[in-house]
Amino acid sequence: MAGVEYSIYFNAPSAGLNTINLLKAPTTLVGVVFTGQWLGIVIDATRTAYIPGTGAGGVTAPMIPVVYKFEGLVINVVYQFAGEVGVLYFGSPLKDSVPLDAYAGVYVNISATNSGTAAANLTASGTLQFPQGAVRLVGIAYILADTNSSYDIWSFTTSGGLLIQGQGVSSVGAGGRFMVLPLDNVFAAQSLTISVNMYGVKASSTHSVIVIGYYQL
Repeated sequence: MAGVEYSIYFNAPSAGLNTINLLKAPTTLVGVVFTGQWLGIVIDATRTAYIPGTGAGGVTAPMIPVVYKFEGLVINVVYQFAGEVGVLYFGSPLKDSVPLDAYAGVYVNISATNSGTAAANLTASGTLQFPQGAVRLVGIAYILADTNSSYDIWSFTTSGGLLIQGQGVSSVGAGGRFMVLPLDNVFAAQSLTISVNMYGVKASSTHSVIVIGYYQL
């Protein structure tokens, strides 16, 4: 029967790489829940899974189903910020569990500031840096870190010269696969520039977003 056997609560002591001690080995991760926009779990020496949470004002699901078997008693995690809290669930995977490998990715923070006294449209960009060239993009998560814009339009150009665009709005998503736009093995170089048009950014405000690019080698 699928479900949770045990769980571990965490409160991040610092941003970046940390460790969590497990209760037994081997053990299977079946789900996560956390504050913030993402939680990183190290898969191997070159890949880290960045599980997307919700955008600002979004609804948090009780658990984001994933599945990955850990053989040891320690896992390496990457926290978005100090004080990020959440729970890791272990047990038997659910039918809709997403393999943790599917969240192997890289991320970039993008922001722009409206210094004026009225709402304004702004542009910004950021670059995703993959571990090597000629990767295959399988998804993009675009996560708003605040509610300071009416909506965003993001875009990038593929290696084949095609344009891919998407929309970002606040108060959307329940985390996990619901935050990811699936891509059909889009080839990309080692660096990929994401362009963002931010519409109706509030006066005297900074609008920040996080873009996660999911890839396969």
